[in-house]
Amino acid sequence: MVQTASPLAATADPISDAVLSPEASLLARNLLQMVLAHSAGAPSILVATMQALLANVLMNDYWNWWNPAFPVRVADAQDAIDKAMQLNPPDIVRALVCHAQGLVHRANGQHNPARKAFREAKRLNSSFARAHAQFGNQKSYMDRLNEVQDPLDKAISLGQRPATAYFYWGKGRGFFLQKDWPNAIDWLQRSAYALEGVWYTRCYLAAAQYSAGDANAARRTMQDFLNDPRFGRPVLARAVAALANQTGVPSLDAARKTVHDFLQQF
Repeated sequence: MVQTASPLAATADPISDAVLSPEASLLARNLLQMVLAHSAGAPSILVATMQALLANVLMNDYWNWWNPAFPVRVADAQDAIDKAMQLNPPDIVRALVCHAQGLVHRANGQHNPARKAFREAKRLNSSFARAHAQFGNQKSYMDRLNEVQDPLDKAISLGQRPATAYFYWGKGRGFFLQKDWPNAIDWLQRSAYALEGVWYTRCYLAAAQYSAGDANAARRTMQDFLNDPRFGRPVLARAVAALANQTGVPSLDAARKTVHDFLQQF
């Protein structure tokens, strides 16, 4: 029997709205899990799409530290990925699966497999902006700093909002790794303005401002961070601890140390 296209996969990135806030992400997660629990007899393409979307939502929560009352296990995302692939989905769904697989590989420190997964995602669906962006981001994890920006520019050019704010983050961090403070500040400010619920854009922005010699701006950014009930000192403490961990990538570890050492002032 010929499979028909799933309505959920009819756009390049059907879950992009859920990546902006922890509330929207948790709602999407709960809805997907509820529907999957009662999906017996549903078309395989629909089930595969929902498994792929669930894997992506889970990994987005994982990387953003969202919804800590409902913690994410990377193994659960991998399980959703495996279940989706067992259903032999079409390319547009496989692109979502590969994107999630790249995020899982990254979480497991498998950076070249992550790069390959993101590359496959954008090959399968050239309009999938987040796949292009993560392909560029992944180059940061491999110390290939001159290859970071072009895929992110491609992602931005596709105009798929609201996920564009994450693409700004990727560009900002890429410039941060190169100690290009003006460009880092510019792109990180754009990301922080649009991604109000993400901790790392603000921490990197403040560290970039400080590194550029603007201590007053850095203090203002951090004071806003500390006053925000979504962050405050608990998230600051977690950020300091996380940034102390080494990745084995020289430029990335140097950038993380810069942010870590700056945050310790607060």
